[in-house]
Amino acid sequence: MAVQIPAEIESRIDALADRTGESRDDLVREALLAYLEDMDDVAIAREHLIHPDNTLSLQEMKKNLGLDD
Repeated sequence: MAVQIPAEIESRIDALADRTGESRDDLVREALLAYLEDMDDVAIAREHLIHPDNTLSLQEMKKNLGLDD
């Protein structure tokens, strides 16, 4: 996969790579993974807003996680 990155963003990636010692590829990969995880969370939240019956109460969640008293 090839992605066109504007020069301004590429400069920021280069500067961060210099400061952290991480490779540019690693920084971009980590940033992309973080973005995808965030977007997954947003999609889940939207789904729960559209279908509120698919949610759990705090008590139900605690019970499911084995945290109930």
